[in-house]
Amino acid sequence: MNELKDIENLLNIVKSRIDAHVKFKKEYDKQLAFDFSLFQFFAIGENKISQVLAYFLDVNQNHGQGDIFLNEFVKTFYEKEIEIQQLENVCEKIITENRRIDIYIKLKGLTIGVENKIWADDQQNQLKDYSTFLEHKSKGNYLLLYLNPYGLEPKPKSINDKLKRKLVAENKLKIISYKHDIINLINSWLVICEADNVSHFLKEFKKYLEIKFLGKNTLNMSKELRTIIHENEREVQQLVNEYKLIENEILSTLNTVAKELDKTQPVLDIAIEKSRNELFNYNGSRVYKYSISKNGNKIWIQFVKEEIHLYLNYYLQEGTDSSFKEILSELKFTNNTKIDYKQNKSELVKIFLQHVGIANESFRVYDKRNEKE
Repeated sequence: MNELKDIENLLNIVKSRIDAHVKFKKEYDKQLAFDFSLFQFFAIGENKISQVLAYFLDVNQNHGQGDIFLNEFVKTFYEKEIEIQQLENVCEKIITENRRIDIYIKLKGLTIGVENKIWADDQQNQLKDYSTFLEHKSKGNYLLLYLNPYGLEPKPKSINDKLKRKLVAENKLKIISYKHDIINLINSWLVICEADNVSHFLKEFKKYLEIKFLGKNTLNMSKELRTIIHENEREVQQLVNEYKLIENEILSTLNTVAKELDKTQPVLDIAIEKSRNELFNYNGSRVYKYSISKNGNKIWIQFVKEEIHLYLNYYLQEGTDSSFKEILSELKFTNNTKIDYKQNKSELVKIFLQHVGIANESFRVYDKRNEKE
């Protein structure tokens, strides 16, 4: 009983500190605007982030800084010194009918390809095909960068382990992350950039990446919380253990539901195409999702395990008509809905498939409205 009382007291202390932190942020937000970012007004997807990076790596763009960003980029990721003479800079370089390299930079003595892998899954033989193309185009003088939030290894279906190790040993393939490499690169760019307006944009871009992919708060109280942890180690450990047990319960449930959904064929209209992703990690969350698409419009429906909660939500693929948001709202698809993970497997599968059905219906509504116009 005393142990429970100690834990309750600890939680009260932590709650009071967090409440004070929130109050401080609220009081001074008018002067400091802690969470403001110009990027909040734009739909920033994988392609847009690639476009921003490609822009700064292009010596001919109107950032006015010439080749300093490109030069710093090459120095950071390529071990040999080369002359920075840009011949080509292309975002979404088409190499085959079904293959595009996110960023393609051709220099006098080196060709660089960047595969920016944030949300999308690896495709079959994707990196293998990129390396083959770059090898041919550059006569062996190339660098392929596999960029993702945390520096995770590419999946074997994208490039087999033997070829991957060979290319890494030859300095033709590098696996880099936003967390360490790109954030640090932007810090270097900020030091050498001479234009205030460009520096301001870079700071906002860096802030967006930190919040979006690294979960970094604009105002945090890490130091104070760590002091509390050190002073109450036993109680904190008990809380952590219970927290982990809850997380494991949700993960186990999601794994079971995902396996069942993999075996299930939802009822969809004939013209609708469906794809699914295996369970994967994204920004500390565990995700299982379906996509349904038609005529270039695509909706993703997903179960997301965040912390000790299970959510059902959706998002529209970049380029999809924004009117689908209105339609889905009319059809009662509430985004980011918290789901009771303690329900049995069949109930959770049913909930997911019901919302796949709503997404399917949204295409019917969309088609009817377009027919009237």
